[in-house]
Amino acid sequence: MAYEKADQRVRYTKMVIKNSLLELMKEHPISKVTVTDICKKANINRNTFYSHYTNQFELLSIIEDELYEEIRQVVEHTMNLEASGKLSYEICKYIKANSNICEVLFSENGDKELLERILYISHDINIEKWMKEVKYFDQKLFDKWYTFTAYGSIAIIKKWVNSGMKESPSKIAAFIDKATEAVSKDFY
Repeated sequence: MAYEKADQRVRYTKMVIKNSLLELMKEHPISKVTVTDICKKANINRNTFYSHYTNQFELLSIIEDELYEEIRQVVEHTMNLEASGKLSYEICKYIKANSNICEVLFSENGDKELLERILYISHDINIEKWMKEVKYFDQKLFDKWYTFTAYGSIAIIKKWVNSGMKESPSKIAAFIDKATEAVSKDFY
């Protein structure tokens, strides 16, 4: 019983610390946020912070890795269902449902490469799929196509997130899928 209470306190403290960093990053890049700023915002002392994290950069990395892992699971689940046509929708739906964290991490103050990392999750899965479906599979051409479509998708998602996600996830996903399909037809 005492262990459960201690575990709950630790989870709560970590959540408050993470939320404080995200709030601060709405206004400042990580390079301008200090541990002292986070502690003030979270209403904790520095020893509490350092008992969980080395510095603000490690904290941000953990937040990003958690988001990445959750989206990776969404991607793998969707791809395992042979529902790759729904993949863009599932990713956009997840982003919308987690808008508080995504708005910060995909903003100018966030990591510029996080969304790229996320969209490359399905790269290898798509290679396997295309090798089975396409008679003459060209790896170099596929990589160029994937890079082109991934970066286009990144731009659309960033614009959507940074403009307040006014459009529905299904509308954004439909646009991404239509644009990707149009480019795909010319190559395969």
